[in-house]
Amino acid sequence: MSFTLERREQATHEEAIWAADWYVPEGGDPTTSGKIVTGALDDTVKVWNYNGAELTVERTLLGHSLGVLSVRVDPSGKLFASSSLDSNISVWDLETGDKKKSIDSGPLESWTVEFTRDSKYILTGSADGKVEMFDVETGKKEKSLETKGKMALSLATSPDGKWIACGGSNGLVALLDGETGNYFKTLEGHAMPVRALAFSPDSKLLFTASDDKHVKIYALTEFQVVGTMSGHSSWVLGVSVSQDGTNFATCSSDKSVRIWDLNTKSCSHVFNDAHTDQVWSVVWGSNTKLASVGEDKCINIYNMVK
Repeated sequence: MSFTLERREQATHEEAIWAADWYVPEGGDPTTSGKIVTGALDDTVKVWNYNGAELTVERTLLGHSLGVLSVRVDPSGKLFASSSLDSNISVWDLETGDKKKSIDSGPLESWTVEFTRDSKYILTGSADGKVEMFDVETGKKEKSLETKGKMALSLATSPDGKWIACGGSNGLVALLDGETGNYFKTLEGHAMPVRALAFSPDSKLLFTASDDKHVKIYALTEFQVVGTMSGHSSWVLGVSVSQDGTNFATCSSDKSVRIWDLNTKSCSHVFNDAHTDQVWSVVWGSNTKLASVGEDKCINIYNMVK
């Protein structure tokens, strides 16, 4: 198997794209039914339709200031959320683009945003290291979750709903109980900030990407590192796992996108010229489709060839 760069969409935003998510309905074909959501430092959020032949803007959404840092489609596929350094979290209808809720997350900026697996709550990481939980329907803060860490840069929820993971600026990853939000354990291993997190589809593994140029895999049965991947020459800014759990992808400020084989824990393909500047986010649309976005304002689509 090999991967190819299928298409490169240039100048898709006026400024750097820092966030992306790709939603395909369960059982849907990513070449005909997928939607890619991007957020950029130009304060806009865009929803794109991808039909396998072209990538077209469905709508451009306004309302943020100071740059959009994170976007996430909720597990039901009905809503998505975006967060910005303006401390605002916006909740949108994925189909219509209507803004359903605007949430003020408080004086500490919302660096990242995530949904709980039941789609009832939005989680955001703050500069004081806590995870704030907001009710999606009312917009009211439900509670603050203690991580015992520093500035929360990344968040992920496990597919089975058992875990909430929070990556901090101190290189530590806090595991919280997915039902109660209570602090459970701290995972050590990185020497620098943890920029991105991803769970395996079976919720047994946690993947972490760090400024220390490494990607680590933690087994959530023994809570130990079972793999350390090296290869990027600068900060690793994003990590994403394919739906079948056989591959995972990473992106870096070294301008590259790497695809890794989970069984061998080795790099199977490197796109050294994927972007002309640092790559902020990478996300799978299916087992064979991958997208990346970066500082160069480009959206790249990759395709696996068997």
